[in-house]
Amino acid sequence: MTSPIFSIQYYLAAIGTNSIATGIHSVLFPWLVIGVLGASASQLGLAQMAILLPNTIFLLFGGVISDRVHRGTWLSLLYMLYIIPLSMLWWFYEFNTLTFQLLLLSGVMCGFLNAFVQPARESLLVFTPSQVMHQSVAKSIVVKFIAQGVGFGFAGLLGYIDLPVLLGTQIFMFGLSSFLISRAHRFNENLSKKNIASKPSWKDIKNALTLFVDNQSFLHLLFLVFATGLLPFGVYLVGLPVLVQQVYDGGAMLLAGLQVLFTCGIISANVAVARRVNDFVNPGKLMVISFFWRGTLFSFAALSPPFWILFSVIFLWGFSTGLSIVVGRTILHNNISVSYRARALSIYQISLVGGTPLGAWLCGVLIHSLGINIAFVLISSITVILAIAVSLFSPLWELKTTDSYNKE
Repeated sequence: MTSPIFSIQYYLAAIGTNSIATGIHSVLFPWLVIGVLGASASQLGLAQMAILLPNTIFLLFGGVISDRVHRGTWLSLLYMLYIIPLSMLWWFYEFNTLTFQLLLLSGVMCGFLNAFVQPARESLLVFTPSQVMHQSVAKSIVVKFIAQGVGFGFAGLLGYIDLPVLLGTQIFMFGLSSFLISRAHRFNENLSKKNIASKPSWKDIKNALTLFVDNQSFLHLLFLVFATGLLPFGVYLVGLPVLVQQVYDGGAMLLAGLQVLFTCGIISANVAVARRVNDFVNPGKLMVISFFWRGTLFSFAALSPPFWILFSVIFLWGFSTGLSIVVGRTILHNNISVSYRARALSIYQISLVGGTPLGAWLCGVLIHSLGINIAFVLISSITVILAIAVSLFSPLWELKTTDSYNKE
């Protein structure tokens, strides 16, 4: 069997167009909940759960399928399917029948598609040599978050640009992503005869889980990633929009601005990583340090600081998040064999998105019950304590990088 035809240029272009669409949605969706429908913080947490929970449930199956099919063709189809929930939102908003329940339904549909898109997209990086894997991962993340920043900027103009126009832009971008990803990984009948609808076996899933159960460092990595979804990401998804509305009396433009700053921090971290010649020597330590860093930053946000401090905190929060994203993915790409990598990435992502819906719900409940300042301090304290415990007692702190590019 010859090597599959793969173009990193088309791959990055597809990531860019897809990320513009998701960037727009990341601002529009929460703002439709609290800014347009006037829902509470706890309802916002529930709405975010509607997106994240289907992702958690089906993500591992998505990884198994991605290991068995032609990924370019599969991704092209999935990107086109995003048009369905977006068209549904456009229709109900245009005819003034949009309700909280319909937003939940569109969130569930997007979350279901995300579960299959993420492992297929990430596993295409198996065609990148291991010695430059950290650079390839970082470049893809930089493109993703620059494009997301563009999407945030578009969404921040809500009020100046009509919502149907923004939804139409998303639909166009997903259609363009479908075309570009099909060019990035072209279908070749000589390379694969597998059916997209082939049924994943429980043995495939069990083998992928064994990779983490048999390695304590990998298992603790999953625990740390789960805690990241439960604590920092819950604050980002629910706490940040509520902070904008309740504390700073801002609108969609301020929310988009903070998300752009957060994205700039992520991009800065990944640009720094992409310029590194050598791979990480102690990636486990970097994961723990970045987790600790985020915990300390929440305490500053809890003080309702002036804008210049808030902007600095959000940027540094994004920087630490960007570092953890690239380091975590690099650990898996360089330590898991090619034949199991999509499934391993799915399990890793499940750990993140498994904690995130609970974190979104928990953050909403804490804000509703205790107020936003006390909720932020409590979440910050738990994050810092967990980071210190992992550094003292977990083998993840000593995890080294290995080369698994040719490992089958």
